[in-house]
Amino acid sequence: MSIYAITVPCFAQMLRSLKGLLSKGESHAHELGYDPQNLLNARLAPDMHPLATQIRFACTQAQEAIQRLTHQPLPALSTPTTLDEARGLIEQTLQTLATADRTLIDASSGRPVAIELPDGIIFDMTAHEYAVNWALPQFYFHLMTAYNILRHNGVPLGKADYVPHMFAFMRAQ
Repeated sequence: MSIYAITVPCFAQMLRSLKGLLSKGESHAHELGYDPQNLLNARLAPDMHPLATQIRFACTQAQEAIQRLTHQPLPALSTPTTLDEARGLIEQTLQTLATADRTLIDASSGRPVAIELPDGIIFDMTAHEYAVNWALPQFYFHLMTAYNILRHNGVPLGKADYVPHMFAFMRAQ
């Protein structure tokens, strides 16, 4: 399967879902009379990153995948401090995805990719392995954690909010 097909369209549709989740969170906060910005600092556990960081990490994974697979310098994204900045970061990431070069991404399949972590650990893999075993799982981890933070804070979310694009395939029996 094409590396492009399993990454770029999936990242894009799920980032659009994330925008919807944030909008629903903002509406819920207004309905209850609290500042929706408080959601950006919410977290599931004291040792976990807050919502704002989860959004940055999801966008980072999507943008880094494009950069690594097309052999370009990696972006340095900032953590959003407002919901408008969060939506802006998602939009910026969607623009990066919209301009991604499918031919370059698919041609990278066997090319080596090294992920170097700050603690000196290095993961060596092919671009295909990177896309399947690193970029996608990391992206979905942070996306789902963002969903869970919102849900944990009482935002009335369900599976239909997480995968609204699936309703394009729905038919009546």
